[in-house]
Amino acid sequence: MKYSHVLLCLVLLCGCSESQINAAGSSIESSAPALANDALIVGQIEGSYVTIDPASALHVAVSSHDGAVKLTGKVRSAGVREKFVDAAKKTENVKHVDASLTIDANLPSTKDQITDFGLAAAVQANIAGQAGVNALSVHVAAHGGTVTLSGTVATAALRSTIVAAAKHATGVRTVVDTLKVQT
Repeated sequence: MKYSHVLLCLVLLCGCSESQINAAGSSIESSAPALANDALIVGQIEGSYVTIDPASALHVAVSSHDGAVKLTGKVRSAGVREKFVDAAKKTENVKHVDASLTIDANLPSTKDQITDFGLAAAVQANIAGQAGVNALSVHVAAHGGTVTLSGTVATAALRSTIVAAAKHATGVRTVVDTLKVQT
């Protein structure tokens, strides 16, 4: 696969003049520090959120472009929202913070989220252990013992196999089947 990408780049570059190739290289070189700075900003902000409120941190997406930070998602309280925005503003090289954070007092605790992630992983493992099943085509979400299956499968028989495998995972109370069969 890498070989085909290199070949494609070479073919595309063959039609370019030397000055066009140099300009493209300079453009990439000049944008690399900004991209690295934005990645550093995002990492620092996300790291600070884990120390403020780990449960809310898992529900907030952070992005940065040239120091302009955007926060989206849910937090458990107005106090947490304020602390998240303040932490972002205090991060080095942040020029502006746009916070689109909604308050959801019913966000699950960190412990509940870990339990849900573990249950989803156990169900995914049960599904992957079934012969003939492409586990990557099935998305598993868990919340409080309820497992939701989504994705597309080849046949109705595979769908039944996947649902049965999900029901047999320890900790599953209910399975919501939204799998689609290819037609």
